[in-house]
Amino acid sequence: MGKIMLVCSEACDEVEKCLLAAGCWVVKVGDGQAAVSRAQREIFDAVVLVSTGKGMDLAETVFNLRDINGSMQIIIVADRGDMNQSAITKEI
Repeated sequence: MGKIMLVCSEACDEVEKCLLAAGCWVVKVGDGQAAVSRAQREIFDAVVLVSTGKGMDLAETVFNLRDINGSMQIIIVADRGDMNQSAITKEI
């Protein structure tokens, strides 16, 4: 598939296993700042954002990565547990 940077400040073993099973070369970093720093030094086909830590939020991480390489795919993984269930119920 390609070279993927996995950004995860918490445990994300399942996401990493899925990427590896899909044939990806996975480079794991622990926070948004590390992701930006790594993207400045290396070329990635895509970035998978699971959690970015406290130093740099998700939006800031995405904007910085876009500035470095606008053609790089950015995939954000959200846990259903993080979603506001009452907002979803109201929409249905």
